[in-house]
Formats: sequence, C-alpha cells, structure tokens
Amino acid sequence: MLKRIVFLFFLMFIPIMVHSQSLELWNTFGTKYKVNKKISLTASFTSRIGEGSVGSFFPELSMRYKVLDWLSVSGDYRLVSKRALNGNYLGANRFNFNLKFRNSYKRIKYSCRFRYQMSSRGGGGATYESDFDEAFRFKPVFAYNIRKSIFEPSFSLDFFYNPTNGIYGKRFDKVRYALGTSIEIGDAHELDVAFKLDQRFNSSNNGNKIIFSLAYTANLNKLLKGSSKKGL
Repeated sequence: MLKRIVFLFFLMFIPIMVHSQSLELWNTFGTKYKVNKKISLTASFTSRIGEGSVGSFFPELSMRYKVLDWLSVSGDYRLVSKRALNGNYLGANRFNFNLKFRNSYKRIKYSCRFRYQMSSRGGGGATYESDFDEAFRFKPVFAYNIRKSIFEPSFSLDFFYNPTNGIYGKRFDKVRYALGTSIEIGDAHELDVAFKLDQRFNSSNNGNKIIFSLAYTANLNKLLKGSSKKGL
C-alpha cells in the first residue's frame, strides 16, 4: 500500500516538479517537554534556504493542551525574519491557533489540523503571502507505523485559505503536498525527513516550489531522566 502511494505521488506530480520555479531546504532543530499528562511545551529554530541564501528564519515557542485522547488545542508564537529584495531582513510576529483531531486504525494513524494564523506583517493584495500573513489552514495527515521499524512514513496535504480583502482574497491560494518519514534515533531523539511540493494559485505569484525538509527534535523528559537509549 505504501509503495503504491509513493508511486502515485511521483506519477501525479512529476509534470509539476519539472516546471517548478524554485528549490528550498528547510532545517529545524527543536526540543519538547511534557509538563504533565495534559500540557506539553516545544521550542524550535527553523531556517529556510533558497537561491543561495537564507530566505527566512524564526524561533518558535508552542504550548499544547490535550483535551481528550483524540483532541488537542495549541498555540504557537514565531518571530519571523524574512529576506527582502534588497537583502535586508524584515521582522514580524506571527501567532498560530491550532485545533487537532487524531485517531488510528490498526497500524494506520490519521489526523487533521485546523489552523488560524495571524501576523503583524499585514500583507495584502499583491504583497500577500500565505506562509507569512493571515490565513486559515486545513491539514489532513496519514501515517503508517511499520512493525519493528524506526521508520514511520506519512503523507499530508496542507490547504491555505486567504481571508483578506482584495483582488486575491477570500479564496484558497495554495496547497502543500508532503511525503516523508519520521526516524527514531533512540528514545529521546527523532528526525523527520520530508519531500514537499508547494503549488500556488489564485495569487499574484502563481507557481510551484520544491522543498526538502529536515527536522530534529529532542525529548527533554527522557534526556533529563537519563533514560534514553542509544540511537542507530
């Protein structure tokens, strides 16, 4: 089943990838800490590199509250620095408010995240960018837990809706496809590797972008207790 999904993914999007206008590398280093059974905290730093330079970077702080086994709410804060055309970096505050549903069937995990993001950048019209400005997002995720394996492959779709006024507002303007896997490097360390494809439409800068993403996360609870196992 997994092989079929991978094959269909590349078969459907090879024409899009051939005509992609840019390539980016996203790197994230983060930690997570579980305060109790309900509350968990995360902190991370992300850089996005493209066209030979860092296009944007941001630290992020998050807090998640587990309402039920299948429902959680969370909030994120990012201090985003984005490279302008003149080479200077412009700063902006961004807040995310998330509602996430999750469940599983046998070895298949599935979830859906609803996000509202707001930003002090205040872009609109031709300057609007769904990654950095106000947006509603809807992201279903499917993952498969391979028995006795450190790999857990996943596939996701992230839909972006522009709620602002203007010629390009009040419509979906981007979808992000992602195919990747999480890799357990011992109990306290995890690496997420993903291939992503951004497809922009209904905007002033329509086009496609290929993204290769690497994200490392350390579990502070296990590191502080000294109970983590050695990795690969």
